[in-house]
Amino acid sequence: MLGFVTSCKEEGPHKDDIVKFSAVINSSPTVPKATSSAQGTGVFEYNKNTMELKYNINFQNITPTSVTLNAANPAWERGGIIQELASNPTGQVSGSYKIKTNEEQTQLIMGQMYINVPTELYPFGEIRGQILADKFEE
Repeated sequence: MLGFVTSCKEEGPHKDDIVKFSAVINSSPTVPKATSSAQGTGVFEYNKNTMELKYNINFQNITPTSVTLNAANPAWERGGIIQELASNPTGQVSGSYKIKTNEEQTQLIMGQMYINVPTELYPFGEIRGQILADKFEE
């Protein structure tokens, strides 16, 4: 008789009630392609119980017309605006957004949401950053 036992430990961003995300924001992933020296970062914290996404987004070398939260599937495509986070902001945007549906929650967890920063010259986005779950430690 031969037998063995294995154990599966649940890991990943779906495990905890609070999930942390970040975004590197630049012109590399923009669709259509933009060329810009502007850059930024985003730090996010999502509470799965309250479905609240807190955000703190910083950017430089850009004069945006807005900062928006978008979703696309596949993630690298241009997607629709979920929520405008700020209009004509300067340097930093912070606040919170209430995730409205399970589909939005899935898009966030799966890395299909991104921050888009359009300008007058690039109305579809001069810089953009995919919102990705931070690495987790055991």
